[in-house]
Amino acid sequence: MNVARTGAGMPAPVRHVQVLIVGSGGNGIALACLMMRVGYEGIVIMTKHSDFGGAWLQNTYPGCEVDSPSSVYQFEFEPNPQWSSLFVGQAELLDYLRDVAGRHGLYEQTMFSTEFLQAHWSDVKQHWSVQSSQGRSTASIVIVATGFLEEPAIPSILGMDEFFGPLFHSSMWPMGYTGGGDRVAVVGSGSSAIQIVPGLQSFATEVIQFQRTPTWVFPKMNRRLSVDEIAMLNHSPSERERRRVKAQQKEERNWSPIFLNMDKAATEEYEKISRDFLLQEITDPRLRALLTPDHSIGCRRPLVSNDYYASLKASNVRLIASPVAGLGAHSVITVSGESIEVDAVVLATGFHLSGHILDKVNRRDCSSVAGHQRGRPRAYKAISAAECPNLFLVGGAAPNGQIWNGLYPGQAAVSYIFGALDYMRDEGVTMLEVTEDAEMRWKFDADSLLDHGPTVIGGCMNYSQDEEGHNKAAWPGSLESMRKAYASFDPTDYRAIAEMHST
Repeated sequence: MNVARTGAGMPAPVRHVQVLIVGSGGNGIALACLMMRVGYEGIVIMTKHSDFGGAWLQNTYPGCEVDSPSSVYQFEFEPNPQWSSLFVGQAELLDYLRDVAGRHGLYEQTMFSTEFLQAHWSDVKQHWSVQSSQGRSTASIVIVATGFLEEPAIPSILGMDEFFGPLFHSSMWPMGYTGGGDRVAVVGSGSSAIQIVPGLQSFATEVIQFQRTPTWVFPKMNRRLSVDEIAMLNHSPSERERRRVKAQQKEERNWSPIFLNMDKAATEEYEKISRDFLLQEITDPRLRALLTPDHSIGCRRPLVSNDYYASLKASNVRLIASPVAGLGAHSVITVSGESIEVDAVVLATGFHLSGHILDKVNRRDCSSVAGHQRGRPRAYKAISAAECPNLFLVGGAAPNGQIWNGLYPGQAAVSYIFGALDYMRDEGVTMLEVTEDAEMRWKFDADSLLDHGPTVIGGCMNYSQDEEGHNKAAWPGSLESMRKAYASFDPTDYRAIAEMHST
C-alpha cells in the first residue's frame, strides 16, 4: 500500500478512499488538518452530522460552555487570539471549529449526513468495507474519531410516552426553546445540568432539578477578556503561548491527583476548596446537606460553575434530591412517591461512554470488537484493537481514550498514525494489526494504575467502570504521557503482512 504525500486536492467522489476518518468533531478536524498539512492525499471524512463541531454542534442548551480554559481548549496548530473569555461558550467554540475546518478545505472532503453503520475487514481485498446510510464504500485505512460524548444516554422512565409536554435530552435541545413561562424539570446533576439550571432560571416560571447524586463543585474563575487584552494577545504570540502553557500545567496538576489518585494531600486540598465554596455559597444548612457529596472527589466528574449554586437560591428554583421513578401526563413522580407538576422535562442524563461504535466494527474473525471484548473493553494505547488491521481509534472512541482536554488526542495521535503509515509504505505492508497479547498487556498496565483511582474505589456509581469494575474511560496518565506514548510508532507489538498478489 502506498499513501502518497502530494498536497493534491480532493479527488472526484469515488467508492474507495485511502483514509476514511469517521467523526467531525475536534479530533476528526485535527487529524484531517494535520495529515493534509504534510501532504497525505485521499482523505475523506464521514459524519452523521450536517456540519463540523461534534459535541459543540450537538449541545446547544442554554449556558453550554467549556470546562477547560480557552487557551488550551484549542488546536496548537491553530491558536485563536480572539477568545472573548477565559472559558468560552458553545457558539464561540463552534464558530472556531467551523472556521478551522473551512480554512483547511475540509468541507470539500466530507460526506455529511452520512451515518457509519458497519465495517468489515477483507483479507482478500486488504481493505475495510464500510456500510453507511448513503451506501457502501471501501477504505485502506479507517480512523474512528467519534469521541466519548457522542451518543446520548436516554433513560427508560415509566410513563414517558404519556407525558403531555416537551420531553428531550439535553443534547437534542429544541431550537429557540428558553423555558419561558414553563415549569421545567431538569433530570440529572452532572456537567450539563449545572449549566442548564442557571441557563433556564431567568426565563422559566420554575426550574425543578432532580438530583440522584450530588458531586463536587468548584468555582470556575471565568471572566471576559478586555478589548485591550484581546488586542495584546493578537499582537503577542509569545504571551498567548505563555498563557497556554501556564493553563495546561495547572490542568495537568489537577488531573493527576483527582483522577489518578497520585497525591493524597492534593486530593484533600481540592476537597477542602470545594467544601469551602459550598459553605460560602449555600447558607441554608438543609440545602447544603443535599449538595454535599458522600464519595471521593474524582469518583464522578467534578464540576465547575460560578452560577449554579447562586441559581439554587433563586425563588423559582427547587432542588429535589430524589431519583425520578416515572412521569404522569403533566408531572414527575419521584422514587419517594412525590408528584410534582411540570410543563417540560429535560433529560440531562449524560452519554453512553464512547457510544456503541465498537459494536459496528467487525474483527477479522467476524465478531464485533465490542462483542469480543464484552465485559472488559480495551485497546492498545487506546488506539489499536486486535484483529482490526489498519484501524485507529482516536479521542475516546476506544476504551481509556478520555483525557481532560478533549481536543488534544487527535493532535497527539497523528504522530503515531504517521509512523504506522510510513512504516507500511517503507516495508511494503498492506495490513498492520496489534497483537492480542500486546492489547491485553497494555490494558493490564492501565488497570494497575487506574484501579487505585477514585473512579474505581471512590464509592459512587459512574460511567467510567466496565462490567469488571475497572476504569474503561480515562487515559492512564497525563497529556504529557499521552504525547510520549504517541510520539513514535514501534512495530514490535504489531503483526504486519505484505501485499498479497493474485496469480
